[in-house]
Amino acid sequence: MNKRPFLSGGLGLLGALALTAPAFADTSVSDLIAETESDSTGQVTSVSQLSDVQPTDWAFQALQSLVERYGCIAGYPNGTFRGNRSATRYEMAAALNACLDQISDRFASKADLDAVKALQDEFAAELATLRGRVDGLEARVDTVEAQQFSTTTKLEGSVIGTIQFGDQTDVDGGIGSSRASALAEVGLTFNTSFTGEDLLQITLLTGNGGNDFFGEFFDAGGGLAGGTVNPGAIEYRDTGPGVELDRLAYEFSPVENLSVTIGPQLYPSDFIDGNSYANDPGADFNSGFFINNALIINDAVDDPGGAGFGFNYNLGGGPLSLRAGYVAAAGGSAVEGATETEGLFGDPHQAVAEVEYATTFGASDDGNFAVRLQYAYTETFALVQNVVGVNAEATFGRFGVFGRYGISLDPQAGGADLFAVGTNNAQTWMAGVGVSDLLIPGSMLSFAAGQPFIAPGQPDQTNFEGFYRIPVNDNITITPAVMVITDPNNIDQNALIQGVLRTTFSF
Repeated sequence: MNKRPFLSGGLGLLGALALTAPAFADTSVSDLIAETESDSTGQVTSVSQLSDVQPTDWAFQALQSLVERYGCIAGYPNGTFRGNRSATRYEMAAALNACLDQISDRFASKADLDAVKALQDEFAAELATLRGRVDGLEARVDTVEAQQFSTTTKLEGSVIGTIQFGDQTDVDGGIGSSRASALAEVGLTFNTSFTGEDLLQITLLTGNGGNDFFGEFFDAGGGLAGGTVNPGAIEYRDTGPGVELDRLAYEFSPVENLSVTIGPQLYPSDFIDGNSYANDPGADFNSGFFINNALIINDAVDDPGGAGFGFNYNLGGGPLSLRAGYVAAAGGSAVEGATETEGLFGDPHQAVAEVEYATTFGASDDGNFAVRLQYAYTETFALVQNVVGVNAEATFGRFGVFGRYGISLDPQAGGADLFAVGTNNAQTWMAGVGVSDLLIPGSMLSFAAGQPFIAPGQPDQTNFEGFYRIPVNDNITITPAVMVITDPNNIDQNALIQGVLRTTFSF
């Protein structure tokens, strides 16, 4: 038998009177009772007299007891009960009153009523106190409802605080070691739904403007591929101290299993390249390189974000999903500039697409597998790329593996091959392992390695990072991590190493 809420169907277990549901805005309770009595058929003596109540109905036994034992049920003139119709509070009051009258008349003696009255008199003071408390609670609730921020908006927040120290090993003419530094990022997100199936998302971001050792190194050297590839600095560096609009996007669902997002400030990574193990700089890897595929998600577009749109379509609610998006980093520019920024459809921009197959396995569905085939077309400051890639992950109980790969096919810089020697392709890859609940419930130990930009004729930078996320409670985690980079900036030079202690607060 299905369990239902008390008031979910008709008059529920107190369905004493079946009413014709008039408009109750200007109707008194006495008028309502008189009206319902004129509309009803009179007392029902057997549940079989209600033509739309069947023995298989979830509340049949309750209705049968109310009819045949207590005589509390009346039907509509056509002999129906209409148990699936919602009941108003007026209807419930009338039904309860009629049922109590029946019980009082048929089952309560004068001695019983005198005893109840004596109890009422005896506990009059307590009842008055209780009534005062209820009145006070109602007044406080009214105040909260009148002063609350919004009935449709929920606030989410996150604070990331990090202490780091870096060094360039065996330095000889390099940058040496860094002082310990503190990085902080604060994000507030307002999630607003107007229909229950849509989402207006506004995120404000600020921080202390702190930088890490890797970030300082790559900023000085220009980064990989002219700054279009994330080489591995901490993702949340250089935030603030001013407040910026990090996200303004509206998501809605025009048809079942399809969500569409449009907005003046969003990111290609909003639509594709998600991964359960490497996707959140506040919860897993600190390095921007391990957060997203360095070629599929172009840093020149995804770092500033921009205006665009995208969709996510889950075919038939099954394991197959289609996703795509388009973002213009200079979408707010109405005039062509010296760096070829041309509004919504000019350079720089990126179009991305992804096909995902995701499923669970195992006797208790404690394992899962997902593979995502990807494509990206990018124009970033006269560099044109067509990139194909794959993003995969698998979980086997507490143990997981994950990885990404991408290849830029014949990239063109100003109409010419990007590379003058070798095959005119660039590649990237990363792979890692993770173990959950190691020693501490809710913890995660993970390690990954990868190469952001494999180019012909030059050394290949290799990144390593390991972290152990320790939950303090539901809202606070502490994560020590170690980050290492060899041949930074694809130059044969000494390795970089950085230690990180990150604390994340979420609410």
